[in-house]
Order: sequence, then C-alpha cells, then structure tokens
Amino acid sequence: MSLRRLQIFLEVASRGSFAAAADRLGLAQSAVSMQMRTLEQELGADLFDRSRRPPVLNDRGSALIPQARAILTQYEDLKQSVQPDGHIAGTLRLGVIQTASTGILPDALTSLHETYPDLRVRIESGLSSGLLGRVAHGELDAAILTAPDRLPPELKDHLIFEEPLSVIAPSALAGETDTDLLTRHPFIRFNRRTGVGRIIEHALRDRDLAVDEAMELDAIEPIIEMVSCGLGVAVVPDYALDPETRPSPRGMIRVLPFGDPVASRRVIVVERHASTRSALTAVLVRALTGLL
Repeated sequence: MSLRRLQIFLEVASRGSFAAAADRLGLAQSAVSMQMRTLEQELGADLFDRSRRPPVLNDRGSALIPQARAILTQYEDLKQSVQPDGHIAGTLRLGVIQTASTGILPDALTSLHETYPDLRVRIESGLSSGLLGRVAHGELDAAILTAPDRLPPELKDHLIFEEPLSVIAPSALAGETDTDLLTRHPFIRFNRRTGVGRIIEHALRDRDLAVDEAMELDAIEPIIEMVSCGLGVAVVPDYALDPETRPSPRGMIRVLPFGDPVASRRVIVVERHASTRSALTAVLVRALTGLL
C-alpha cells in the first residue's frame, strides 16, 4: 500500500471533497479520484459514498482516518529513529493563524530551513479554535494560535510572545481617548470568530462600550487600509503597526493603547503532551522566539 495514497486520503477527509484535496495538493481531480479508487481496491472495501455528489466518506472511510494517520505518524517516527543523535528530520504538520503567518512565521521558517535542512514544515491556516481541536485530535502536530481562556487537558502550550492591542484611527479624526474614538466613529471589527477578535469583543463588553459596527473583516491588512482611508476606527494587535514591516500606515493613522490597563493577547504554540513530534516542535519554538 502506498503511503502517498494514505496522505491523499487524509487530505480528502480533511478538505471534504476530491476537488478541494486536489487544489491543496496541486493535482488534477481525476488523479485524486483514481488514487482513491486504487486505495479501495487494495483494501477491498468502498471508502466513499459515490451516490452523493460530491462523494463523501462512508462509515468504513471514517473509521480508516485514525488508522491512516497512525501509519503515517509511525513512518515519520521510523525516519527520525534512524537519524544520528541530535539530528532533526521529518515533517511537522503545523497549523497557523493568519496574524502569525504574515508576522513572525516567515523569518522562523527561514531560520529552520538553514539550520535543519532535513526538517519539513507543512503549513495549514485556520482559526484558533479550529486549530486547537485539530491538534487535540492528532490532525496537526502543533499550531500557532491566540491563547484560549482554557487549554484542553491533553494539550500543552509554549508562550511565543504577549503583545498589547491598540486602537487605530485616521489622523484627522476627533477624539482624545480610545473611548472617544471607539464610541463616536464607525467601528471596523476584527472577525469575532478569531482568537484576537474574541479578546477585543470581551474587552468592549467589559468596558460597556457600544460601538457603531461598520464592517467585520478577517485580516489585519484590509483593516489597516480601511482605517487609513478614513472609513472608521479599529483595534488591532500591536505587531500590525511595526514600522519595519508596515511603514506606510504609521504616518496616516493615530495609535492609542486599548484600555487601561492595556488589553493584550498571548500567542502560543500548542502540542499534545504525548506528541511524538516534540523534538520538531521544540526547534520551531526556539526559532519563533529567536533562540535558534
């Protein structure tokens, strides 16, 4: 049985369709379908209900997911076991929130590639809550996300950094305090389904601030752009205003601390306590914290 077919099978299971898996893997949909047919022939059982469009996993297919994942994990462990002591090699399946993928991650991946050329990091993006569940269920080895209020008991975390949140507004907008800005002008909200979006929402409720919501966006860059164009005010993580990475908006917007004391978020890496990829996660954490 081909390990590659099991990888494709898990991608189909994760993405929900042959077409989505094909897009993720850079394959033709017909190639994915053929690989799944071959896998079914090898196992002597149908794994998909093809009476539905698109085909979906049947009970046998769903039951295969944890076994397929275990086989691929054992294979990666086997490769690691024959490496010289201290040699880092293998694949780390890493989930990443959007705000980390455009912030700290690129430099960390560059450092990892230079230091550990046999380490492969496979990136999948998502929201903090979804990534947390995928790590807990073994679909991902680790994830970079905004720290939740409570961590599932099977997971452990490594603090990467803690950063304040800032209110941003067009330079010419009236208002002396963050309260003035937030309550007197249209509010451009960071998606409440994200980890940082929930922190912002809770802080607004705790302060009993009523905002005039103009729009709700999923990413930092369009939020800053909307504010820069004079369309409203917003609350964003402080990293988004780093003059080295985003020099242009600083001169076009005002920046005030969000609250007193200032509200903040913690960005962490989570992994399972019993993870067989702990050595790989450890070097990732060192790269993210600048200790590699």
